[in-house]
Amino acid sequence: ALNYDEVLEYIGQFGTFQKKIVFWMCLLQAAGGLAVVAFAFTGLEPKYRCSVPPCDTQSGAEYFDKTANEGAELPAWYRNNTIAINDRCRVPIVKEMGGVCEEGGTFFIYDDNITCDITDLVIDRSIMRNTLIEEFQLLCGRSGQRTVYNAIYMVGMMCGSYVFGWVSDSYGRIKALLLAVVTLSLSGTLGAFCSGLMGLHVYAFMRFLTGMGGIGCVMSSFVLAIEHVGCKYTMVIGIAIVIPFTLGEALLGLEAYFIRDWKTLQIVAHLPLLLLVGVYWVVPESVRWLIGAGRVEEAKDIIEKAARVNERDNPAHLFKATMIASSGLENTAHSESNEVKTTILDLFRITKMALRAFNMCFQWFSVTMCYYGLSFASTSLSGDVFSNFFLSIFIEIPSYIFCILVMDSWGRRPILSFCQAMSGIACIFCGLLQGQTDPGLQGLQVFLSLIGKFGASASFAIVYVYTAEMFPTVIRNQAVGTCSLVARIGGITSLLLDLLKVYWLPAPVFIMGVVATTAGALAVFFPETLGEKLPETMDEAFRIGENSNRGFCTFTCTSVKEMFSEELKTVPREGFNNQAMDVEKE
Repeated sequence: ALNYDEVLEYIGQFGTFQKKIVFWMCLLQAAGGLAVVAFAFTGLEPKYRCSVPPCDTQSGAEYFDKTANEGAELPAWYRNNTIAINDRCRVPIVKEMGGVCEEGGTFFIYDDNITCDITDLVIDRSIMRNTLIEEFQLLCGRSGQRTVYNAIYMVGMMCGSYVFGWVSDSYGRIKALLLAVVTLSLSGTLGAFCSGLMGLHVYAFMRFLTGMGGIGCVMSSFVLAIEHVGCKYTMVIGIAIVIPFTLGEALLGLEAYFIRDWKTLQIVAHLPLLLLVGVYWVVPESVRWLIGAGRVEEAKDIIEKAARVNERDNPAHLFKATMIASSGLENTAHSESNEVKTTILDLFRITKMALRAFNMCFQWFSVTMCYYGLSFASTSLSGDVFSNFFLSIFIEIPSYIFCILVMDSWGRRPILSFCQAMSGIACIFCGLLQGQTDPGLQGLQVFLSLIGKFGASASFAIVYVYTAEMFPTVIRNQAVGTCSLVARIGGITSLLLDLLKVYWLPAPVFIMGVVATTAGALAVFFPETLGEKLPETMDEAFRIGENSNRGFCTFTCTSVKEMFSEELKTVPREGFNNQAMDVEKE
């Protein structure tokens, strides 16, 4: 069979042809990042309280007293400057003096269960003028439903991981990308038009489809980018392509800063993504997938184009054996018609491969739980909502740069183990500091949460690359999809863990820390893939690391020039001419 890695040694592992493809895949990654955080603003739960008729004006009542401390304090008649979650819809006791509300005279009596109607709520509109939470009245006794609708996106991602993994491996990476873009853009846009009695249920379905399309864009674009470059660049591209995902999240935050209406934001965020269907005409199919699918002639056409764009000679001499093999296959097509196709289940037929698969699934579960769990807990950071949002996002970029600079020197296995353990330990101590009122300890908690997010983000980038390098081409996208499916369970779990705060405040973050620390210990048992070529078959994947004598703590100094430079082979002119003549005769 045609060896694409050998072909890349002649036409270039990361030339102009591959750079254009990676650029388009970066746009698709950004689309996935934008979609995953849209609910943070469209579904933002605003602060609200019951209107106090003797104190609030009959019209134009504000949640905060805008004349005090830059509008960050409750009106002066409240005894405390915060309203507990359970008191938001309860009517307070008011003390009046001469028809004027007494300062600090409004308070709650906990054996009094008088509540106000939703129409009598005073809602804080300083962040968003309106959100779907207010429109669908997910307030007071229904406020818990917000978590459910937030989790529906994760359920969509979980299903999409498998569906688009199967589509990609069965029908091609480009077709899967096209379907994912259309699903993401249209479902996200239509979600803005949901209203009426059934509006919330329709929105839930649209959000489910948006989750499917979002993960389809991220997963398929990652695999396509990885498969078009040579093994020397799989790590760099595999991590660098995650940075646009973060920039997509930041773009959504920027849009939300200027657009405070949830429906308008929903449309502006999702409708323009439909333009990305253009990748179908500008990005070629994965050569590795075409070879694995037996469509060698199409693969050769793309290789010839890549050689022209990279200004290299076409390695036609490598096609000779492939042409002979193809002829043999045509003559024996009937005898091979019953050949069993490799599926994801084949990973679990051999104990060694099954253990790797289960271990990798647990790594994805752990890193997703910590990543989203710490993102949801970022409200403890100082500053306003937008500052917290950007701070939580941009801490990811240094983690990706760290991986790029270190993974080729230290390897995949030790870096994954280290980052998982670092994230886990930080989460454990961060959780134990929950509820502290000392400013110094609160600052330490914020610092630990950022360290945990750093480790979780780095681990997220590593598991994508590690999974792509560990499993063969014939089921690579299905392997990534299966791991990503398990990861969504981790994301859903991170939401459900929040319910344990009632029993023990540190429980959610503490449990995440224990899981991540365990994952760090289990990562030690993976084979090292540094320097290995991408496996094309199950047998090649099974033998990864067998001939490696690299120790766990081995560290090789690698210069940036060495990391990004490559020595290309020259096409032998005699072989090229002979092959060209053979092709003409045929």
